Amino acid sequence: MEKTGFTMWDKLENQVADEFESLDSDKSQFMKKQFARRVYTGEINFVWKEVLEDPWLEEVYDEDTRQGRGFYDQTTKMMKNRHYTQTTLRSVLDLREMEKYFDLNKIKWITDFGPGYGGFIRVWHKLFTNTCYQLVDLPRLHQVSQHYLNKYDISAEWNTLENHQSPKDLSLFVATHSLNECTIETRNEVEKILPEYDHIYIVYNDSFDGINNLEYFEELGKKLNETHVVHISFDKKSTHKWRLIAVK
Repeated sequence: MEKTGFTMWDKLENQVADEFESLDSDKSQFMKKQFARRVYTGEINFVWKEVLEDPWLEEVYDEDTRQGRGFYDQTTKMMKNRHYTQTTLRSVLDLREMEKYFDLNKIKWITDFGPGYGGFIRVWHKLFTNTCYQLVDLPRLHQVSQHYLNKYDISAEWNTLENHQSPKDLSLFVATHSLNECTIETRNEVEKILPEYDHIYIVYNDSFDGINNLEYFEELGKKLNETHVVHISFDKKSTHKWRLIAVK
């Protein structure tokens, strides 16, 4: 399982950041760029079918993506003249899964590891209040989520893993499609901070860059069992990905 060194993200960080910086103050076309589209968008149909009737959709729709306020995301679905990006639909799906294990209303601190352009935080902020946000990402990608969340007047802290801030209240660590794409060295550093969190939610695929993620996260679950109750499951209906949920 051991795989160290560089990953595709060593190139993608700069490729995505270069695309973002190449645009003027109007960043609404960012998602049409080659590498941004590759990194931030994905399959939407199965997720859409799973959350089609969810009442939260009335509160979190992405109309602003069509008005230039957010990023214009080509991967959208429309219902009742309202647009929903892949990120928004996945966020609703993830939140519904989380609430099976813990009370979302009690969370006061979220660390989003590998937060993409900040879509999960926007959805959370529409549904819940009085939460502190920390977005942990590669240095040059901070500007992407900063720009997006600033458009919605959402305050947050941006850090790298090296200057991660420990949670100061009832907390949630989120890593959807991010920790599973890190080197073993980076994963080892993340493992050091996970016991600080009351709740952990990780979504991952079966392998990445030669690393067997199924083996890795099974072992991580065993380690977390020392401090948390751990649940690992496979979503065969919509995402075809695995979830690790840990609760103190």
